[in-house]
Amino acid sequence: MATKSELIARMEEVLQQPDVERSGEAVDTLKEAFEELVATEQEAAKAAAAQAEAEAETESEEAPAEEGIYPPPAALPQVTQVAPQPIESAPLTDENDKKFKQLLDAYNTKVNDIRRKRQKDEADHLAQKQAIMQELRELISNEENIGNAFNRFTELGEQWKHIGPIPQQSYRELQHDYSQLREEFFYHIRIYKELRDHDLRKNTALKQALVADMEAVQRVDSVREAEELVKEYQDKWHQVGPVVKEDREAVRDAFWNATQVVYDRINDHYKARRAENETNLAAKQALVAKVHELVKQTEQEEPRDWKVPTDQVLELQNAWKAIGFATKKDNERVWKEFRGGCNAFFDLKNAHYAAIKDKFKAVRVKKEALIAQALELKESTAWKQTADKLKQLQQQWKESGSAGQRDEHKLWGRFREACDAFFKSRQDNFAKQDEEQAAHVKEREDLITQIENYALTGDRNADITALKAFSGLWLNGGRISPRDHDRLSKRYRTALDKQYGGLKMNDDERRKMAFNDRMEDLAAAPDGKERMEKEARFVKRKIEELETEARQAEENMGKFSFKSAAGAAMKKEMERGIEKTREQIKRLQVQHKELAMGMREPKPVAAEGGEDGA
Repeated sequence: MATKSELIARMEEVLQQPDVERSGEAVDTLKEAFEELVATEQEAAKAAAAQAEAEAETESEEAPAEEGIYPPPAALPQVTQVAPQPIESAPLTDENDKKFKQLLDAYNTKVNDIRRKRQKDEADHLAQKQAIMQELRELISNEENIGNAFNRFTELGEQWKHIGPIPQQSYRELQHDYSQLREEFFYHIRIYKELRDHDLRKNTALKQALVADMEAVQRVDSVREAEELVKEYQDKWHQVGPVVKEDREAVRDAFWNATQVVYDRINDHYKARRAENETNLAAKQALVAKVHELVKQTEQEEPRDWKVPTDQVLELQNAWKAIGFATKKDNERVWKEFRGGCNAFFDLKNAHYAAIKDKFKAVRVKKEALIAQALELKESTAWKQTADKLKQLQQQWKESGSAGQRDEHKLWGRFREACDAFFKSRQDNFAKQDEEQAAHVKEREDLITQIENYALTGDRNADITALKAFSGLWLNGGRISPRDHDRLSKRYRTALDKQYGGLKMNDDERRKMAFNDRMEDLAAAPDGKERMEKEARFVKRKIEELETEARQAEENMGKFSFKSAAGAAMKKEMERGIEKTREQIKRLQVQHKELAMGMREPKPVAAEGGEDGA
């Protein structure tokens, strides 16, 4: 049994409903339950009082009695069961009683306000219809112009149809009087007899047809359609004018008897449907319990496969659709409970997939950035650096994870297209370079052969010019691979050294010529700048070593005494060595300077191909 607090809470919920008047049955149930609780408490209180009184009498009987005189035994307390008393007149000592009485008063006030408003509206509508009827009476009594009379009569009929409901107790009498006035209008208005008789016969035929229509409604399968038709035919009946006087009662009784048969059938249908609704309510409440249990399981442990519980919820929804309506007062409530359970489940499911979607979105954004980088590198001709960078991007792509089934394939297609475009261009470029370099290798081999086969003329200047021409052709030769360049360069220097060896040149000229050939050879290499930098570092280290050697020799000279003839000879030898080292240092410094200038100056002929070569 519910407690007073629970009944008060339910009563507060009823007061929050927009149409409290429909909750009368529920309020009566709550009121009866509360009154039973009050009666139970009163009964318990009386029992306690009776028990206390009995105990008091027992104590008085246990007092010493006179010799030979004993008091009669005490009778057991009798407690009369307390009948529930209306809460409106019951004494209110408990705060819960007062609270419930206040809520009940508030409910009655709301209901009374609604009823008073409805009664006022109905009273206003009744007054409006009574005014129309009064005007009809005056129209019947005073109007002699048949045209004006019919026009006004029609207008009053339209006004009558659009006036709202009136008090139920006045409906029959008012409707009867209105029908009588309409009939009196047709009977008493002075019109041509032929027209009047014609209208009466026509109205009779129309009402007889309505009788047949109403009898046909009894055979309509759909109760809803029967309800609509019975209202439609009644409205039409009231709109049809008077009939032939001798047929008036017969036609009227036939119509209303047929109408009553239809209403009896409708009432039987709704009685059976109410029983069906109760069964449907129980079935729907069972589905509500199942969907809430499924939500509870999902909250406690997230499913590995969401399809299984989703199919279960969908099955419950299909089962719900197969169940008919529940009772009117409960159908909306139980539907909200079921829909709330379904929504709670799908909210959990949506939250799960939203998290996955966010993860996919983050991966998609990262991969879009990788695609953008790949597209920027697509047209690059820095073959080695770009290839390395694209390989890094491909590794990042693998480490990024999946962007989801919908986007992953499209993103990968775009990324792969950009990478493939670069590597295809690089492949085509290298293939072209291989062809060109093969031709350049052939040209250089032919040039070396010419140098090897060159016969000195004996004219020193002419031969030097010819050999320099060979060097110019070598320097301006086409690009070849570093591997081929090293192999051919060795042959080239050997052949050139052999030719210069046949010329009568002093050591300085020979060294200068050899250095120039070395510079040209370095400049002609595919990685000439790097080789010249390496050569410059080598020369600089050599200069530093020689300077250290010269300083050390000068310091050693200071440690010796050169007073003897042998000492003087030794000193002279050491000075010549230091001088020779200083000259070598100067020569290397000049070479280092020329190497530095060579690194700053561009090659005589631009190398073909990309930045990275083959």
